[in-house]
Amino acid sequence: MTERISYVATHGTSMNPVYYEGDLVFVVKADSYHVGQIVAYHGDVPGQRVLHRIISGDGAAGFVIKGDNNESIDPLTPTTEEMIGRAVLHVPHGGIWLKPLLGPSGLGMLSFLVVGGEVTARTRRDIPRGRRKKKVKAMSRQGGPWAAAAAVLKAVERLPPVLRVAAAVATALTVCALVLGILGWMKPIVEKQAGETTPEQSLAFSYTTKVPKSAAYDSTTVTAPEPIFRKLASSAVLHTRYKGPAGTLNLQATLTNGTGWHTTQTWVQKKSFPGPTYDSTITLDFAALARRADDAARAIGVAPNGSVNIALGATVESKGLSSLSAPLQIAITPFQMALTGNTQLETKAGGTVSQTVVPRELRIFGVSLMSASQARSNAILALIGAVAIAVVVLLAARRRMPMRTRAEIENRYPQLLVHVEPMPSPPGKPVVNVDNFPALVKLAEKYGQMILTWRRPDADDFVVRDEGITYRYRVPLDEPTLQNVELINRPNGAGSHRRKASSSSQVS
Repeated sequence: MTERISYVATHGTSMNPVYYEGDLVFVVKADSYHVGQIVAYHGDVPGQRVLHRIISGDGAAGFVIKGDNNESIDPLTPTTEEMIGRAVLHVPHGGIWLKPLLGPSGLGMLSFLVVGGEVTARTRRDIPRGRRKKKVKAMSRQGGPWAAAAAVLKAVERLPPVLRVAAAVATALTVCALVLGILGWMKPIVEKQAGETTPEQSLAFSYTTKVPKSAAYDSTTVTAPEPIFRKLASSAVLHTRYKGPAGTLNLQATLTNGTGWHTTQTWVQKKSFPGPTYDSTITLDFAALARRADDAARAIGVAPNGSVNIALGATVESKGLSSLSAPLQIAITPFQMALTGNTQLETKAGGTVSQTVVPRELRIFGVSLMSASQARSNAILALIGAVAIAVVVLLAARRRMPMRTRAEIENRYPQLLVHVEPMPSPPGKPVVNVDNFPALVKLAEKYGQMILTWRRPDADDFVVRDEGITYRYRVPLDEPTLQNVELINRPNGAGSHRRKASSSSQVS
């Protein structure tokens, strides 16, 4: 691919729910690609374009690519150079309604709208008459679409000022629709907007105790998360440290012994503190805690085992913030006190930037113009308006287009035509050449006459006669224009001479 921008009209369901059947996706060729991007590359079938997501690999050895809705990966592993591009703009169902516009005929029509708008932006006198005629004549000689375009442009030039302005408006609306459509659909209609940063908070547990020097520990102080052996220590000091804004802290403990019994104790009453740091300490008496569990076991008829499980829950409440809770699990057995489960000693919260979802705005130099959803709606309305105005202008231009063949004239005005043998014009009477057939039709309707027509070797003549004046429209057989056409006139079968057709020439 040599072009930087291309498009893919999606087929099938391989990228559901990101893209659906008939969507239009524009892709831009990039210097590098990475995992997670949706990219387009050439398939193994000529002309096929595959739009899937990169899941692994690199640009040198080749990327591993897979459709989001596919179970298997793609058989091809394109490199960076083999990529068509990465997806940058998604137009839902755009592949359906833009398919006619992306074909040769659609592109030709868009070109005509743009060129037609440029033509209406200037008056006919801005261009020298001779050069304009020469250009139109050269285009008409090429035949086919160029001839049709030249005829349409010439017809637009003949339109009344109001319709020429309408053509310019249609062109402006088309450009506006394209710009708004690209800006409106290139990103989602909503975006995340950064808000305030929430204050950082943390709750940390720790415990310490003193033990005699022994082979069990490397020092005489035991700290969390090491277990504490009850033979060497009978208690420990539990520390709770909070960092953050001012608030209140309370600490509760739930005791269980595995029998279904439980009790909840408040070890630290809810207490206010100014912040930014608050420390609380309590003493854990291992024997007293185990004895409380054993008493409950005896009360329910279960043999005591000298063990107790403690679930700690510290909660901090600060004004304007969510509650911060930190759990801790401790098990006390006749042998030791130790942490259980996957309990973390520190819990953190805050310190993040809050985000809110807001409508995406289109901005120029920091000034908001409209939301993305409004841009999409306005693009559709502008396109509908442009199409409606263009249809009116084209219909009006078509009515003013010169009819270049007898067949066109006979198909449109069969009721006004009378086929006769060639008739000479009355001697001494003027002959007025009209430059388009609709003008001849108006003359026929004005005078209540039929249009007489006959064939000549070099042209087809259409004539209206009234009060001695002959109005004539001539369709040459070799060119669709009357400028610079030389006719051969042989009056009375005598010698011939050449002259240019004029408004006073004789009809032979």
